[in-house]
Amino acid sequence: MTFVYIIGGIVILFLGLQFFMIFSAKRTKGTKISGLSGSLKTLEKNGSNGIVYFFSPSCRACTMQTPIIKSLQKKYKNIFDVDISKDMQTARVFGVKATPTTVAIKNGIIEEVFVGVKQQNIFETYLNRR
Repeated sequence: MTFVYIIGGIVILFLGLQFFMIFSAKRTKGTKISGLSGSLKTLEKNGSNGIVYFFSPSCRACTMQTPIIKSLQKKYKNIFDVDISKDMQTARVFGVKATPTTVAIKNGIIEEVFVGVKQQNIFETYLNRR
């Protein structure tokens, strides 16, 4: 019986961490971004829109999401990718706590946060409604 409690506790802990990551990512919606560098600096301006995809090479879910983002980058010019193992400072600016996370920016403000693997049509719907 103790074994069942241990397994149940692990499952509850895992689910709790998942909900915490999603909740904390969603709290960043509406935040004005600043302190970006390089090509991402253009996203801080009013009138600028774009999507920033955060990934890590060691993330298994990212191996499914990255090809989707790469195909979108061929079609849309305002999609950026950030490897958090090389640029953790940018991830901090956006409040990213887990990978893969994709952040939609409109007028220098975080408009939407997508945590986890999402299908291409979700991003295309968002990009085409602008």
